Amino acid sequence: MRLDKLLEKLEMSGLEHTLLLPENGGAEVRTEITRLVSDSRKAGHGSIFACVIGEHSDGHDYAEKAYRSGAAALLCERRLDLPIPQIISKDIRRNMGVVASLLYDEPAKKLKMIALTGTNGKTTSTFMTKSILENSGIKTGLLGTVYYDDGDTAEDAEHTTPEGSDLQLWLYRMAENGCGACVMETSSHALVQGRLDGVLFDRGGFTNLTVDHLDFHKDMESYYRAKKMLFERYMRNDWLAAVNIDDSYGRRLYGELGGRAVSYGTKDRSSDFFAVIKGTSAEGMDVEIRTPDSKTPVATRLPLLGEYNILNALQAFSLCRSLGVGEEAALEGLLRMKQVPGRLERYLIPGSGICVIDFAHSPDGLEKVLTTLRSVCRGRLAVVFGAGGDRDRTKRPIMGEIAARLADSVIITSDNPRSEDPELIVSEIEIGARKHSQEYKRIVDRKAAIFEGLKNSGPDDILLIAGKGPEPYQILKDGPIPFLDKNVVLEWCRENGKEVI
Repeated sequence: MRLDKLLEKLEMSGLEHTLLLPENGGAEVRTEITRLVSDSRKAGHGSIFACVIGEHSDGHDYAEKAYRSGAAALLCERRLDLPIPQIISKDIRRNMGVVASLLYDEPAKKLKMIALTGTNGKTTSTFMTKSILENSGIKTGLLGTVYYDDGDTAEDAEHTTPEGSDLQLWLYRMAENGCGACVMETSSHALVQGRLDGVLFDRGGFTNLTVDHLDFHKDMESYYRAKKMLFERYMRNDWLAAVNIDDSYGRRLYGELGGRAVSYGTKDRSSDFFAVIKGTSAEGMDVEIRTPDSKTPVATRLPLLGEYNILNALQAFSLCRSLGVGEEAALEGLLRMKQVPGRLERYLIPGSGICVIDFAHSPDGLEKVLTTLRSVCRGRLAVVFGAGGDRDRTKRPIMGEIAARLADSVIITSDNPRSEDPELIVSEIEIGARKHSQEYKRIVDRKAAIFEGLKNSGPDDILLIAGKGPEPYQILKDGPIPFLDKNVVLEWCRENGKEVI
């Protein structure tokens, strides 16, 4: 799209802005614009560079670098001394999504938009929803913690929810690739920062709210209100929400949303979508699901572990049913779903039991995973875990206490220490672990900790490696290094002549 055409759309959008043109502006506004970026390293010929002011940097300081790289225009909050068209507006981080949406011809309007929010379960629910929709013939893109998928190709995710500039580009790619829907995770950070501006949703889901991110939100009430913003500001048309009423905050949200919400759960039989677990094993769960349409419960076997994953399945099931997907196609979509990377990702190692890799990095997440594994473990249950640096410190001893209480063997290690001393983080986790056991081990080196856990795992044992899930890196003080828990497990198996199933 030519810059002058984009400027015309911007005038009609109602977004408050001022346009500054250089002396030869008449020629410059006829430049073809192909992309809007907020990372100066991605700037190039035909791009608009958005000068985002973040917590640790100011994009205005990188505007000249973007200009030297060929950027055709700037989206900024103040006038800059550069001979380039400048669109000046407030809060660029929020408004760049609106500008990018116009640049890419409002791609969200061409897709059925589904957003999921909550502390835990978002990733698994997005994969489930995508699997159901695609099983019913709807090509579906996905944006979330593990990767971004435009329907044809996937790339590792930079954030749970992309910045507004990248979000709109991915939606454009989905529409171009023939997708009929997009399912995405919406983090509380993204909601507060306005990364979703320029997008409205047809369906929303709420999984739960537990202690996490309080370094950012300060208290649970603020955290809840951040999540609720999805339903207050970002829905459209005849929208509908699916809400987990097993969760106390979910019950509150369900009441506040009124007729705009359907409920799901495993505790309250009045839930619109209700499931009962009839049996569990390491291979999955036998469940009965009751829906508003079913006269009798539908019995099925799902290749999942954990009551919380039944809740995730109910959310995906209820959202897709509200979009017209048939009951049989929806259940079949759940059965066909592949393992979600880093979400109860299971590997059978003959002679060494089962190794499970999970992203659980909050007290609630760790407790749920350990409780689930305990219910199907025939031998000893062990866990290797840590906690992220420069993040909520209050959860560290809580996680230590949970691990020592629920597992037979505990190895406390490093997660993503970032700028903090990993020994200090381990010591803070240890405070909680000591409340239940003196048998835990401290092995700060994560690879060595995983190797130790695998070495001591017997035929009937389960080893949980928690915290990082599908992350392909470990963030140290000097920056990230390549590190994937799965690769460490496979390396140990190769060195010890073990087969992995």
